[in-house]
Amino acid sequence: MKIGILSQNKEKNITGINRVTLGLMNELLKLDKSNEYCFVGKTDWLSIPLNSIPMIINGGKVFSIDFPILSHPVDIVHSHYRPFLLNDHIPCAKILTIHDLIPLIYKDWYASQFQYFDESIRECANRADVVIAVSNSTKQDIIKYYGISDDKIKVVYNGLYPPKMFDSKVQSVPLERLKGKRFLLSVSGVGPHKNQVGLAEAFIKYKQTHKDDDLKLVLTGPVRRFQVIRDILEKYPKESEDIIMTGFVRDEELLWLYQNALAFIYVSYYEGFGLPILEALSVGKAVITSDCSSMPEVGGNAVEYCDPKDIESIAVAIERVVTDDAYRLEKEQAARKQAEKFSYKKAARETLEIYQEFQR
Repeated sequence: MKIGILSQNKEKNITGINRVTLGLMNELLKLDKSNEYCFVGKTDWLSIPLNSIPMIINGGKVFSIDFPILSHPVDIVHSHYRPFLLNDHIPCAKILTIHDLIPLIYKDWYASQFQYFDESIRECANRADVVIAVSNSTKQDIIKYYGISDDKIKVVYNGLYPPKMFDSKVQSVPLERLKGKRFLLSVSGVGPHKNQVGLAEAFIKYKQTHKDDDLKLVLTGPVRRFQVIRDILEKYPKESEDIIMTGFVRDEELLWLYQNALAFIYVSYYEGFGLPILEALSVGKAVITSDCSSMPEVGGNAVEYCDPKDIESIAVAIERVVTDDAYRLEKEQAARKQAEKFSYKKAARETLEIYQEFQR
């Protein structure tokens, strides 16, 4: 079979969906020597040695790929994110991966993306032969919001990319201003559903009842987007000295942060998968995370859970993990074993099984 992978948006710093593409495709190419792979659309900026089917990008939110597929026939088109349209009379299977449906679930926060998910992705998902969800939680959301049948949706979990980044032998690069400090780490985007404000408030609550604790909270991400957190911290000028915003960090620095954090904390309201949880577990860190959506699927029994909507619940979880050394060690010892359940090698095997369903 010939399998076409729909191209993604070009990025200077490879993140998000493009990392999924890199992680999955690198393992698929190692595993599958029978099928031929190519990109549909130009993706020469990704370090994957595949030819591309030329495609003129239209200005709409959905790619119409009738002409490129008629000109360069493939047996399967698989998009890792972008919705596409392909005439049903063209003999080609259609697969769409859906990572989350956040704009449908939190319409008030993500109104600008609502129509895209409610119309473009909905149409592509309903016309697809298979929809891949990155967690059972996302699968249930697809069933609920798109009305797609259970047997059409396959769950394939994400893994780590690059996997060597989290190897104990990899040389990390320290952030000088954090050397020698005790800190909780949170690696997260800054959308409202990420609940960074709730995290800051819970940490401040913990500090107010543990005034002698020199613990810091380290937040990574684009600092200019943290104004909403700064507004809260103005109410607590003393405690705010212990919240450090790093801005964007390189992979080597991120690894150092994971390795040297006392524990990791991620109290999002919703995640399609929750990759930072897996990253922290893979370096043997105790993790505090939310008890909702996909996060229990990733964390299993290896993490401390809290209710992200309840500041007191988050603060209690922080206290337990920070002050109870034996309990924190217990979680650290369980972390790597839990992380081993997820990999792009496993994802590649499961994806290939889906492709093989269309073998003629």
